[in-house]
Amino acid sequence: MNPVENFILKHKGAQQELLAFLHDHLKRAGLKPKLAYGIPMFYGKKWICYLKPNKDQSLDLSFTRAHQFEDPTGLLERRGRRQISSIVLRDLETIPLEAIDQILEAALALDAKS
Repeated sequence: MNPVENFILKHKGAQQELLAFLHDHLKRAGLKPKLAYGIPMFYGKKWICYLKPNKDQSLDLSFTRAHQFEDPTGLLERRGRRQISSIVLRDLETIPLEAIDQILEAALALDAKS
């Protein structure tokens, strides 16, 4: 097992389900996972996004260069950050997969220009 998969297995419940689902989904989109700064980071040419578990059992899906592309969904939140924006996810049943794919498409288009 790789370090990212080990990281996912250390979490429980809905948080583990979200981590596993998004890990697989992002890999299918062509991103490469790597454990960096203690969390799963996904990259193409550059860092695209990361998954950050929160203490309240939610999960942040954060995009590292969100300030450089337009969010087609309006779901990304800056929360006082200049470059990074994220969406908070709580469980698989309410995950806005279509919106995540639209955001991911914008992030990948930016990465392709890098």
